[in-house]
Amino acid sequence: MKTLFALLALVTLDGAWASEFSVRCEGRPPASPYFATFDTNAGIVVFETASINAASPDGINVLSGEISNFDERTDGQLRFVVRAPDGTIDLTYDTKRNRMIWPGITAGDPFRPTLTHACEKTPPRSILSFKSAVPILHPISIRCAEAGYMYFTMDAESKTAMSEYGRTFGGHVTAIRGEDMELQFEESSPGRLLWSRSAQTVTYESVDGKKDPPKQCEEIAPRTMIKSYRPR
Repeated sequence: MKTLFALLALVTLDGAWASEFSVRCEGRPPASPYFATFDTNAGIVVFETASINAASPDGINVLSGEISNFDERTDGQLRFVVRAPDGTIDLTYDTKRNRMIWPGITAGDPFRPTLTHACEKTPPRSILSFKSAVPILHPISIRCAEAGYMYFTMDAESKTAMSEYGRTFGGHVTAIRGEDMELQFEESSPGRLLWSRSAQTVTYESVDGKKDPPKQCEEIAPRTMIKSYRPR
């Protein structure tokens, strides 16, 4: 029942707009599906284009943008602009019909849409879903105080992980022991990270088995694709 009420709160956008949500839209095959994640409080959006090759992430782009009708949503139209390599693209998400409207590049006529695609509202996409059509449904994110903040997001089901500290590193969950996880990251120091959910700590263990002092961390709301947003 709680899940039902949560979903109803998510999709009822005409009265009280959900502050953060995603949509999955079906374009013309093979370039399908594509995604948009909105933060209506901040007025920003992260748009993920589809790959022509459904079996490969090559060709997927992650574009950021802003909601242009930030204070005018009474018609159920959520208008936004994303920045592409060759210019800007004006798009409209119709919340009542669950459709994405493509009027074309900025130079086109914004009042004569050329394409519409059927969409489905979803919970906010996890940052672990970056360049993937397969959603990560139950990620865990933690924040550790380390010269600012260091973030780790992990998912036991998909065995994927990500660290954010100045740069972003992809990684894997290599072992699960109850609620504790062992993580390894690409392009970072060899060794592994041990996340203890009960103690709320992360410990680095080198390849020779030596452990650094544990770092105190805290579990936070799962990091979403909105964290990929880059300002102008």
